[in-house]
Amino acid sequence: MFENLQKKLVNVLIFTDLAKMKKKIPEDFSGVIRTQNRRIRKLVKKAYRIPFYRERFDRAGVKPSDIRTAADLVKLPLLKKEELRAWMKEEDKKPKYKNWYRDTTSGSSGEPLMILLSPREKAYMMANWFRVMMLAGYNPFFGKTMSRKSAHSVSAGYDTTLQRLGILRRGFLNQYAPEEDMIRQVNEYKPDFLYMNKTELMRLCLYCKQNSSDIYQPKFFVPTGEKTDDIARKLFTEVLGPGIIDSYGTAEAGACMVKIRDSKEYVVHNDSFIVNIYDDEDRLADEGKIVVTPLYKTDLPLINYVVGDKAASVTRGGARFITSVQGRMNDFFRYDTGEVTTFFEIAPIIAHCTDVLQIRFIQDTYDHILIQCVHNAAESERTKEEVEEQLTRDLNEKFKHPFSIDYHWMDSIPPDENGKLRMIVCKVP
Repeated sequence: MFENLQKKLVNVLIFTDLAKMKKKIPEDFSGVIRTQNRRIRKLVKKAYRIPFYRERFDRAGVKPSDIRTAADLVKLPLLKKEELRAWMKEEDKKPKYKNWYRDTTSGSSGEPLMILLSPREKAYMMANWFRVMMLAGYNPFFGKTMSRKSAHSVSAGYDTTLQRLGILRRGFLNQYAPEEDMIRQVNEYKPDFLYMNKTELMRLCLYCKQNSSDIYQPKFFVPTGEKTDDIARKLFTEVLGPGIIDSYGTAEAGACMVKIRDSKEYVVHNDSFIVNIYDDEDRLADEGKIVVTPLYKTDLPLINYVVGDKAASVTRGGARFITSVQGRMNDFFRYDTGEVTTFFEIAPIIAHCTDVLQIRFIQDTYDHILIQCVHNAAESERTKEEVEEQLTRDLNEKFKHPFSIDYHWMDSIPPDENGKLRMIVCKVP
């Protein structure tokens, strides 16, 4: 009953949560870290009352009083996606979650994952997204926002009373429309803030570049859902201007850190999240896998959640700053010997190949790879044949066993059904 009321008042909760959040990146993080530590202690006390977490605490021989800082979380086991999926399925059967939100991941790494969010948690997650906008200097209340269409895209432009007053104006861009139609939609709406899936935005910007099409440049834009690599960043800023915001997060936890414009680092929202980095031995490190704990999620917590990406970081003044992120590429290149090659092993080759704007590898046998790619015709000094020859040579020097490689040159690479673009699609066992 109480949660049903909260659900009806979710917009009020968003405003009250946002009012409490830091909306500027602080110069001194000591106050934020004190807030973080206070919220850590509150989180673990509530988590210990939940059977799922009590078992994990007891198995590790840890009490809530043992966890007081972000570093102390290393005492608890990591939460893997498979464990979370199974737990959420069990919890979803219980009637007490009737009025909760059920968010679903895209399933880019396999089976989609359903996550239960109380109305209180959902409001905080949405307020945190507004905070991301405001950290960059955008006012989400009086600016015009434009995003991709989704199943929940119901109110746009000037449909509501608030929007007619110039507040929370929001338009939707049909990401499935032909490129010229998408350009027309953007040019007519003239958004101050544009956000959509990175692969969809890549498709739009590639078309604009290849056809010299003029598109309105928003003050700010965010490619979501996937890591923005250097080649994509260059294309986005060339077509859409300098206002790129690189927000990192997950559907399960929300946006946990942000990199604005030309910044070299991601700043973690330390009042609301812990972002730890673990090495292969599950010890705290400067480089390794990203492990996220959202501090606002206390009803059904996510403690030490393994995202699946890797990162490098530095720590200053007690706060961790992420200097680089290596996003998941989902599959490996596989050999009949049982060995694999990861994307990270060939990533330097792709990063330094400015002749290619987009690329995807499809391994259909143990001996053959088809590479889909988009030629950077405007800037490349090499023909497609020369690019193929160089790429084949460089890649086979990195592969553990050489492949036969064919190329399919395209105007743009279509995303997968979930809207994302896997860079490696492996079809062999």
